[in-house]
Amino acid sequence: MQEEKRVCQNCKKEFVIEPDDFAFYKKIKVPPPTFCPECRFQRRLAFRNERNFYRRKCDLCGKGIISVYGTETKFPVYCIKCWWSDNWDPYSYGQDYDPSKFFISQFKELSDKVPALAIMNDDGVASFNCEYTYDCAFSKNCYMHVCGWFLENVLYSYDVNHAKDIMDCWNVNNSELVYESVNCDRCYNCAYCDLCFDCNDCLLSSDLKGCSNCVMCTGLRNQQYCILNKRYSKEDYAGELKRLNLSDRESLQNALKEYNAFSLKFPKKYAYLLKSVNSTGFFLIEAKAARNCFYGFSPIENSAYIVINDGAKDSFDCNNTGNPELCYESVTPDNSRGNKFSIFCWKCVEAEYSNNCHSCVSVLGCSALKHGSYVILNKRYSKEEYISLREKIIQEMTRAGEWGEFFPVSMSPFAYNESAAMDWFPDSRENVSQMGFSWKEDVQRNYDITKNGTDLPKDMVGTTDEILKDIVSCDHHGTCQERCTTAFKITEAELQLHRRFNLPLPTLCPNCRHYQRLGRRNPPKLWHRKCMKPGCTNEFETSYSPDRPEIVYCEACYNAEVA
Repeated sequence: MQEEKRVCQNCKKEFVIEPDDFAFYKKIKVPPPTFCPECRFQRRLAFRNERNFYRRKCDLCGKGIISVYGTETKFPVYCIKCWWSDNWDPYSYGQDYDPSKFFISQFKELSDKVPALAIMNDDGVASFNCEYTYDCAFSKNCYMHVCGWFLENVLYSYDVNHAKDIMDCWNVNNSELVYESVNCDRCYNCAYCDLCFDCNDCLLSSDLKGCSNCVMCTGLRNQQYCILNKRYSKEDYAGELKRLNLSDRESLQNALKEYNAFSLKFPKKYAYLLKSVNSTGFFLIEAKAARNCFYGFSPIENSAYIVINDGAKDSFDCNNTGNPELCYESVTPDNSRGNKFSIFCWKCVEAEYSNNCHSCVSVLGCSALKHGSYVILNKRYSKEEYISLREKIIQEMTRAGEWGEFFPVSMSPFAYNESAAMDWFPDSRENVSQMGFSWKEDVQRNYDITKNGTDLPKDMVGTTDEILKDIVSCDHHGTCQERCTTAFKITEAELQLHRRFNLPLPTLCPNCRHYQRLGRRNPPKLWHRKCMKPGCTNEFETSYSPDRPEIVYCEACYNAEVA
């Protein structure tokens, strides 16, 4: 089958369905999508509230809890221990399928009754002291971290996995003692680094491999004791580092500005595809036949449109996940096989149009099940009854135009500006309202400020434990476009890590720091461009947009000049 161009029913832009796409849709028995890949991703993100937490009471035990759901929700919300307990029965909410009604509306009716898990983590179950995390599992002592597993002491970060002592990072994996870094793997004691691999004791650097003790460097391989790409003896390096005085806030900011200008003189490879073949996207490691995939630090095979991933096989349109197989249009189908149009269905086989089901087999339109099999709308059936009724429902959904489409955004319990969609596709209230998303007014904050950010100590030498008592004003004072909280506190764990890094405390709130890091990552989108090396005519697909300042080379030119 040849590729086919279609018009997205949402953004009205043209998109292409590749021959391999058609083969996949046929294999899993779904029709081709009517939304373009970007709009599909945006729609799924609307069902993730990653960074807006609320205080409320558990509707079962009555204890005060932290939840991603405000008090205005129709459905009850249970704390983690209550939700996972046997003190309630999700099957008691089961309902018969009504062929006279749209199936999605029947699932919505069910969802409005079944208790929701307060926040998507396993604190107190498989994790310890991770109450303030989202999509986090098998971890210890983590705070305000989103998306990751097998962690210890990870703070204010996103998509960090198999790591320890990480703070203010984005997509950093298999690492230890890393601060303010983006897209790094297998690093130790590094800070302000981008695209660094197998490095230790590096600072303010990018595109390094196998380096140690490098500061303000870019494009180096297996080097040590370098500053601004100049090699020093061990003794002279120590002297230059002392002269730079990077433990001082003002000196650090000046060095950061100097380095940013310096790094733009060096070419970037069009895509960071490490040990990968026949693949397109950005930051893929050991990928094979992965198309339009982004930020996968474990092998991805025969998959497409995957964003944020710890391994995938034969899956399309999944995000924030690990080890899905034959999954499609799903949010976090971790360790699952055959999931379609699911949200947070972990360790499942063929969970379809379902939400927050775990270790289930063959469930359709279900919510909050554990170890369920052959269930539709939370009602149990025999295997034969399930297969027969599922086929009838699919036929009705197909006639109604429901089968093959993810949940409509109107079903999301979150407003656009409190969902992850705002991080990847920032937009105005007017625009998102026209697309059918809801919007939530920001709450006025009136913090009792005790210290201005500008009055924080310039280095850690002058920083005492007294800072833990202060409410610090953010330097942006709410005037930025980074969802500023206007004030913040320094936690004890944060203070201890800063002392280990010997770097000054931040003067921006966690939200502002997070959104500034987002500006350092590449979007999950490809542009067709030409190599910028004079005389080269090679063309490629890259996530570096044409309006960015970087010099972008094809692989051959990049390897000849840098690697």
